[in-house]
Amino acid sequence: MTPRLPISIDPYPDESIASMLRRLSTATGIPVHTLYPCGVSGRLTDRQMGALARTLGLPTRRLRTHTLHHRLAGRHSRRPASIELRRTDRIICSACGIGSLWSGLVWVSHCPSCQALLNEGVTVDRAVHALEMQDAFLRSMRAPNLGFADRRLRLLRLLRLHVHLATVHAATGAQLAGSWQAPAWIAGFAEYAWPASRTVQATRDLIGERTLTHLGETPAPEDDCAAVRQALHDQLHDRLRGSEITEAEIPDFLHPRHRALDVDAAGEDLGHGIARALRREAIHAATGARPTVAQLDERYGDLRKRPMTATCVQHLGNTSAGLRILAREADRLAHAGIRDYRYRRAVLMTLHSVPISALALTAVPRTPRDQRLAAAWIWLELTQGTLGLSPHHAGMRRELRSFDQALLGEDRLVLIEYGHQLLGAVAADVSRDAQQAVTRAARHADAG
Repeated sequence: MTPRLPISIDPYPDESIASMLRRLSTATGIPVHTLYPCGVSGRLTDRQMGALARTLGLPTRRLRTHTLHHRLAGRHSRRPASIELRRTDRIICSACGIGSLWSGLVWVSHCPSCQALLNEGVTVDRAVHALEMQDAFLRSMRAPNLGFADRRLRLLRLLRLHVHLATVHAATGAQLAGSWQAPAWIAGFAEYAWPASRTVQATRDLIGERTLTHLGETPAPEDDCAAVRQALHDQLHDRLRGSEITEAEIPDFLHPRHRALDVDAAGEDLGHGIARALRREAIHAATGARPTVAQLDERYGDLRKRPMTATCVQHLGNTSAGLRILAREADRLAHAGIRDYRYRRAVLMTLHSVPISALALTAVPRTPRDQRLAAAWIWLELTQGTLGLSPHHAGMRRELRSFDQALLGEDRLVLIEYGHQLLGAVAADVSRDAQQAVTRAARHADAG
């Protein structure tokens, strides 16, 4: 049983439990990890709450009111997404010396009491947008605020994008340093994201601008868009070099820097947006008719619930900067070798599990879970697709990364060859895909 100390803590309004432990440590000279070695991040069990209450000398019921879970458990509160939560162990107001329980929300960059930036030793000159965003967000979490609901979703979309892009600061051009969850990072993010989140169009414009910049093109007045599009169509039709690229030969995921397995949801949206935009150009080049957004949705799936992908498609296909990015991806596809990805998707859509007989030729454990992971790995390698558009659950991404990292070079070749047996591919395709799978793995290992 946790012993009761001779002194107790009287909590400040909205003070976090981690902050109370820090104050108790200062008063007693006992390190925090000795007072409570388990840490206080995340949701606490009744047993953990009871142990903490005895350590701090408080009634358990009162201590429970100093947790985010308790504050957000009301029927009017909006449950935050996982990306909106952060650890608060080291987040403290340098002015008050107190850590607020609200600092567990990533949108909180300043002390809710005195408005000082929560990072010790860090100052931000322009804090107006960060404080406005924080105030609006906290009000929406404490009470119903239907007017903020859509804006919060736009902010969340922008946050996911900028976390993926590791973007540059809009005003200074300097890269935002440190962890994206750090209050100073969020305060810098708010300078351009908060104004942009006011309207749907402003949000789309910022997504497009940052995406194009990240992919190596500076958005500019589109005076040569038609000429750049024609050059791309000529490139797609380059029969002289035998590299004609049709709609069927474009995979679901195209990203110049990352494999589909390595990206988060925002990166997957971006990679699929590049692929869909290039398919639109391939259809336009082949038929002379440019598909509408509705026709693209009917052909490849509705993007109304994937607004980030829809925005990427729009900016990539309707700006000269975006079309130049598509031209580079078309060139990369041509050099990698033309493949019928539509056929591959159709065949491998039925592969939910790799047989034990195939796994027996590898060092992979012969378990039902590894059979499914192997099937998902083959899907990503041979279709160059995404988990979100696969027959496999997107929630296995973390497990699949561990599976990929544990594969030996020989294991990769065995799985590639098994996939090609199902496809009935020729030897040249097997050799080419196997070599590229090993090369991608080696490049990924070097980057890590």
